[in-house]
Amino acid sequence: MGASQHGFLNNAQRAKADEFYTTYEAIDAELKHYRADLRDRHVICPCNDRPGKSMFVQWILDHMGEYGMASLTCTSYEAGRDTLFDDGTQARRWHVGNDGRTGAYTTEDLTAVPLDGDGSFDGPEVETLLEPGTLVLTNPPFSLATRFMRMIGRHPDVDYLIVANQNLITSNDTLPLVMAGRCVAGLTCHTGGMFFHMPDSYPRTGTGIRADGAINVPAITWLTGLKTAWADKTWTPTGRTYEGHEDEYPKYDTIDAIEVSSIRMIPDDHTGSWACPSACSNGGGPTASSNWSASCPAGPADTTRRPP
Repeated sequence: MGASQHGFLNNAQRAKADEFYTTYEAIDAELKHYRADLRDRHVICPCNDRPGKSMFVQWILDHMGEYGMASLTCTSYEAGRDTLFDDGTQARRWHVGNDGRTGAYTTEDLTAVPLDGDGSFDGPEVETLLEPGTLVLTNPPFSLATRFMRMIGRHPDVDYLIVANQNLITSNDTLPLVMAGRCVAGLTCHTGGMFFHMPDSYPRTGTGIRADGAINVPAITWLTGLKTAWADKTWTPTGRTYEGHEDEYPKYDTIDAIEVSSIRMIPDDHTGSWACPSACSNGGGPTASSNWSASCPAGPADTTRRPP
């Protein structure tokens, strides 16, 4: 991936210009695998997911009846933030419940209520929507992603599936979720980048630009704690043992984990947590799909543990 495309994300994080909106095809490629996890769920889209604009909302409306989701609630930001979805109106909350139909829902089925606050995902009016058992589906602003994960950490009975930069998994607000078995990579890992739509005011340079104006942003992954994603991370025994070979697995000073230098070195008898270099986390070769790892490459070391 060219340096000019890497610069999109870096510049966005520095300038807080992080309005990258996920395409419908990327959402469909991931969410179609979670039929069992979506059934009977109250789905929340809290990151400026305005109906008619957010593809998360559109996908859920299209599939609520087919997948048996219980309801959808989405929220928008207040006007004046120079976002792609800004229509000049105040922050709102929309809601629709499953009425038993098997076909698609539309934006006309949604009931809108104005919000008193600015619509931030962790504002009191929005965070209070995260009741036990709800499922959060969204693309948090990249510059606020660690704050988003901090919010998820405050709600241990809430599930989530989000789009994020791969480095998010190494943040101090995400590592506790990894250690608790609440964070794993999704099922469509975008090591080569993912296409996003952006406001017209954003510069568009480089080679990764589609005809519709969408730009390729590198180092993107899905993060979740859903059972379907965990089930995909099958475990292949290596024949290695930790007992009797402790000197081959140094311990970290800052986390309760041992270091594993490669997939081949994962000890079968170690029940605790372990960490590995990013290449190890990506599987390190063509057999990666048969080994479990917490994420795609995401920094100097990725803390991992066997699925619950």
